[in-house]
Formats: sequence, structure tokens, C-alpha cells
Amino acid sequence: MANSDSTITSLIRTAWRTAPPVLRRFAYGVWTVALVAVVLSGVADARNWWGGLQFTTNIIAELVCGLFALPAALVIIARLADYQVQELERVRLEARYGAALEQLTSSVRTTGDYVQELVQEVTDSTNAFVTAVRIVNGGLADPDAAIESAHLLQAQMDRQQWLFYERVVTPLRIDGNQLRAVFGELVRHGEQTAQAAQFERLWNDIEAVLRHHRQTMAAGYQEFARGGTPTANRATRMRNVAIEHLQSVDHLLHLCDELKAFANEVRPQLARADLSVGRPGR
Repeated sequence: MANSDSTITSLIRTAWRTAPPVLRRFAYGVWTVALVAVVLSGVADARNWWGGLQFTTNIIAELVCGLFALPAALVIIARLADYQVQELERVRLEARYGAALEQLTSSVRTTGDYVQELVQEVTDSTNAFVTAVRIVNGGLADPDAAIESAHLLQAQMDRQQWLFYERVVTPLRIDGNQLRAVFGELVRHGEQTAQAAQFERLWNDIEAVLRHHRQTMAAGYQEFARGGTPTANRATRMRNVAIEHLQSVDHLLHLCDELKAFANEVRPQLARADLSVGRPGR
């Protein structure tokens, strides 16, 4: 079904309604002159005033046609040309939107798979550490296992691990910022407002979780880097840091799933929009 806002009739009405008042007054004046010229020309024809002035009558006829066409060109045709430019820009933006969405879908899938594996690794090491640092008769349940799992958690929070983690997340950030920029242009063109707001919320949450995760890794690495068998109090602090680290990774995985669901939700809408492009108005 054609959008009523894009039909020729509605565009003409909109063009006239939104034209500057001075331009509308100019159009009324020119059309009045043209009507007077038509009436006078009709009287001249009836009384045979022209005689053999065929060239003069042709010139007058063209001038009268020009008087009628000039306001239409200034008001209506200019508006139609502007609408065509906007439509071409909209099609270009939708193509960019589709490409950016495809890239983001691929990146979030890759990042999600990596974070899923990371969650499993961190869960196993955290559970092993929590089990080993249980306090039994005032001491650790398994000091050797506590030290071993502490080294593993320290490696998972190491700066080199964060750099590797950054390399995995970087493509997601690049593609997400590209889609964010496209959403900004779409919003300026009056489209995709709800989807843009939803994506902005998701993206801000992801950036916040990434910042918090980096801080958690830095604090955890410092805590686990201290050598020796941990005391009961230190073991409690280390356990809390390990659990916070696990929760941070799990939260990031949850947001990746939300982002993937968002991409899967808007892709059918994009496909329907592509099918509607180019349908003529009535």
C-alpha cells in the first residue's frame, strides 16, 4: 500500500501549504496576470484584432503559458525535486543501515561465542577457588588447590589477557559505532526512532560493562598477584573478587545475547522496508 505522505497529490498540497507566504502571494499575482491575459486574448480572437500577427500571437501564448507554469515550477516542482533527493538519501541510508546491521550481527556472534567460552572457563576456575578456600576449623579447606586456582584466576585477569580480550571486542565496537552513526542519520531524517533508542541503551550498557569489567580485572589481578597461602580474611576478599569477575563476564554475555536478539528482531523489519521501496504512490 502506498504511503499517503508520498503520493503526488499529497506532495502538491504539502508543497503549497509549506511554501513561504511571499511566494504564494507572488503566485497569486502571476496567475491573476495570466488570467487577465487569457481573457484579453480571447476577446482579441473574437474581434479578430490579431489579423496576420501569427508570430505575435504565438509569443503571447507562450508568455501566458509561462505565467501559469512559473509559480508551479517555483512551488511544486522544486518541492518534488527536494522529495526525490530525500528519497534517494533514504534509500542510501537504508542500504548503509542494512550493511552495518549485517556487520554488527557477525561481530556480536563472534564476540558472544568468545565470551561464552570465557564464562565457562571463569565459572570453572571460580568454583574451584571458592571450594578450595572454604574455611574449615579456622583454615582453608585445600590450601594447595586454593593457590593453584588463584594462579589460574590471576592469569584470567592478567593485563595480557585483557589486551587479547580487547582485540576480540574491538570489531564489535567498530561495527557498533558504525551502526550508531547510521542510526543518528536516520533519526535526523525522522526514521527508526524507537530502534535507535533501544540500540543506544544497549550500547551504553555494553560500554559501561566493559569499563567495569576492566576495572574488575585490574583489581582482581592485584589481589591475586600477592604470593603465599592466603589467610582466611584474604581468601574471603579473593573469593568476592572472583565472584564479581564472574558476574561481570556473565553480564557481558547477557548483553551480547540482547544485542543479538535486537539484530534478529530488526532484520525482518528491514527486509519489509526494502520490499516497500520504489512502490509508486497514487
